[in-house]
Amino acid sequence: MKLSRILLPLILLILAPLFGLAQEEKSSQAFWVHEDRVKPGMTDTYEKVTKDLVAACKEHNVQETQWITLRMNDNTYLYVSPIKSMADLDNNGFATLSEKMGAEKTGALFARYNETYNKHGDYIIYLHKDLSYQPSGISQTVEGENYRVMYYNYVTPENDKGFAETMKKMKTAFEKNNSKMHYRVYKSGFGVMGTFYMVAVAAEGEAQGAKRGDENWELMKGDFEPLLNELRKHTRKMEEKRGWMRPDLAYIPAK
Repeated sequence: MKLSRILLPLILLILAPLFGLAQEEKSSQAFWVHEDRVKPGMTDTYEKVTKDLVAACKEHNVQETQWITLRMNDNTYLYVSPIKSMADLDNNGFATLSEKMGAEKTGALFARYNETYNKHGDYIIYLHKDLSYQPSGISQTVEGENYRVMYYNYVTPENDKGFAETMKKMKTAFEKNNSKMHYRVYKSGFGVMGTFYMVAVAAEGEAQGAKRGDENWELMKGDFEPLLNELRKHTRKMEEKRGWMRPDLAYIPAK
């Protein structure tokens, strides 16, 4: 009896993140992100390998994988693939490629990446449609708008719920003002130390994005400024990053 009293809280502590993960999967769309931090001097070589990989997937009609690609301003490349659950991580997305192209040639293709980056890794993020504002329909790719500004808001466990609640108020304010500036909200998941909410804003380019931001401020600053101050109270740290979607480095299988 004494042992069970000791072990039960420990078991619940261990299982809590898994319960949270299951709830996250039900309430939002999960994405598997592969991140490559590429050496600046190897950028051209790196992109050539990726283009060869995309071409090989197209040639052999690979159906079990797909991804969109974002190059960030610090030369980090993100490959984002939708998944239904954590079980999808066990699937080999390049099984068909290896079978049709040959394991040796496929291995040689991926080996060409090794000299091009300092670090790489994988993690899960969740797109929260309930927190995102995109009246035309939630989409990661916006035609004619490949430029991205991404606001990473890091929160502590005690401030997580408060941040999400304030983002719901933010969405309501954007809807009330019929804002032309749209955004999507992602939350970090498995594989990320700590927790962040990332707000992604699309535009044609930096100038157009800045202009739209200024117009949005004038349109709704009465609502916007108090909510920004409220978000800051729930935020441990904030980072702003920029990048470009790269359709030429993406792969969507032909149907």
